[in-house]
Amino acid sequence: MKCFEITITGNLRGNGLRFSSMYMAFPLHITGFVEYTCTGGILIEAEGEEKHLEKFIARLKTYVQPLKVSDFSMVETSSKGYLSFEIRYGTNFDDTAVNRPYAFRYLLLVWMRMRRMFGPKHQILTHKNKHTNYS
Repeated sequence: MKCFEITITGNLRGNGLRFSSMYMAFPLHITGFVEYTCTGGILIEAEGEEKHLEKFIARLKTYVQPLKVSDFSMVETSSKGYLSFEIRYGTNFDDTAVNRPYAFRYLLLVWMRMRRMFGPKHQILTHKNKHTNYS
């Protein structure tokens, strides 16, 4: 097991790099986290087998190639034993990260998929017979 701290600097906000790195990490069984730095760059801590980490880093480099990246640096660190790969939201810029639970986002995504799957016939928020008189 190896662990790398990857720092990508530049104006990277709004390019989907955090979510893309998460989706690159899952199939390769990479654990760790990704978050914004106070300078607008990205900090990724990735942990996994060496061959999977090489693929992950290669995919990251091809993803950031068209973006305005000023530096792509990697430092090998000690293994920390992460259980999954997560996106850390927000920073207090005093080296404390704040994680927001994204259960609401997950439920919204499930609800949207259910609406798409069943179609407008089975919408949850509307009544089938709006003009039914119950008196």
